[in-house]
Amino acid sequence: MGFAASVLITICAAAGLEIILDLYFWDTNVKKQGPSDNPGWSSIRYKVYPDINATDNHLRHVILLLEKMGYKQAPIYDSDWDLLWAHEYPFLNASLSLQKVLYHQIVNHFPGIGFITSKVHLSTAALPFMPKAFRLPTQKYDFLKYAENNPDLLFVEKHNNHRFINIRSSSSINLNSSNSFIQEFIQNPFLVDGHKFDIGVYVVLTSVDPLIIYIYTGDALFRYCLAKYYPFDARDVDKYVVGNNYLPTWKVHSLIKYYTTLGGSMQATFDAYVKDQGMNPSEIWLQVEEIIPQTILSKIHEISNKLKMYQSGIFFELLRFDFIVDDALKVYLMEVNMSPNLSSAHFKKNSLLYDQILYSVFNLVGIGSSLKNNRQKLHNKEEIVTSDKNIVINLNNCVRHLCHESCTTKECELCLSCLNVNQVNILKKAYYEHLHKIDMKRIYPKPVANPENFDIEAEVRNLSTKNAWLARWYYWKCKENRSWCQ
Repeated sequence: MGFAASVLITICAAAGLEIILDLYFWDTNVKKQGPSDNPGWSSIRYKVYPDINATDNHLRHVILLLEKMGYKQAPIYDSDWDLLWAHEYPFLNASLSLQKVLYHQIVNHFPGIGFITSKVHLSTAALPFMPKAFRLPTQKYDFLKYAENNPDLLFVEKHNNHRFINIRSSSSINLNSSNSFIQEFIQNPFLVDGHKFDIGVYVVLTSVDPLIIYIYTGDALFRYCLAKYYPFDARDVDKYVVGNNYLPTWKVHSLIKYYTTLGGSMQATFDAYVKDQGMNPSEIWLQVEEIIPQTILSKIHEISNKLKMYQSGIFFELLRFDFIVDDALKVYLMEVNMSPNLSSAHFKKNSLLYDQILYSVFNLVGIGSSLKNNRQKLHNKEEIVTSDKNIVINLNNCVRHLCHESCTTKECELCLSCLNVNQVNILKKAYYEHLHKIDMKRIYPKPVANPENFDIEAEVRNLSTKNAWLARWYYWKCKENRSWCQ
């Protein structure tokens, strides 16, 4: 064997020994610093409020999906948690210390959301797409004037402390009743096989200021009244009230061929039925997408003021907007539900709907991020998904106006060099949501379909400063990358 060959063998052997030693020490260190010993490897933690027991079914889908994603449940008053899933409004419970929530902790409600989920607050807000409503006895004279001008109307009478309702004419209502309200009854509902129904649309609010709203497009919840609407009898609430034991889509005769035989969703099934009647269901969904932002905007100042008390943390809101439709396809908003029902205990076939809604929500807001399945320390973890370069838009404009030197002109408001830390975080969050929206569709700021035919300045003219700023950013993202257009 020559000298050169001997040297080569020696070098290779030394290198091999070094690799073996490196692998040994890596393996030893990993075993020593595994999940049980190294806090950096511990599981992400969720907690539920109020605490639940093993027989509770209302959060079953939530908990099963969280645990599939690697979350472990923490005690309710433990301060070490990543997600708080509250089925009830949690901000009145001082022991939860939510005003001290940390920057990475996620809460599934916004402070002040009750301004739109309280039926009395909402129905008496004089929104044009809600049936006219009055509080008693404070708005008694307003009601009398309205009833005089509309003598053929019927009204729903509801007391705030129970769920029972009555349909009455204006002359039979007790105007001195306290703690109740009355609302105009829509007498000409669109019917499917003679049944009145409501539509539940799932909505996610991810930011308040600026406002960002998504709707779930994978399906909607259709609930049909048990009894046929005609002949109408106000004493039979099953004709006009959707109860817990409602008639599901798969038991409505004319819908079976679409839903059961052909495998359509509830929404696709309904749309097919409407088309069979010679009508256009898109008229309904266009109204829905206009009503939802207007509703939230009507109470946004009250919600924003509540949110100012909470300086850190990540808040979002999953809501269900309930609508009815009249025989001319005009859409009316009836109520907005905080913590909407996600239990399939009563209707097993709704199980997939709830799982898919939650999967989309969890991904959208960061609960389901693949980088969060443990707390392992990872250098620049956030930048792997969203970095500064991902939020940059309109570079030519920024150079033309020398925005790297001065930020005094309006043209520089979206240039990276002129953004403050909070603005950068807002845009990175918006970019993250776009990447992870699954079956969610952003409806506010208004999506742009074709930037060449979209007047962005006309669109933002009546928006708040922050909402207009974000709307312009979305517009430029669409203009530069058509995957951002909707």
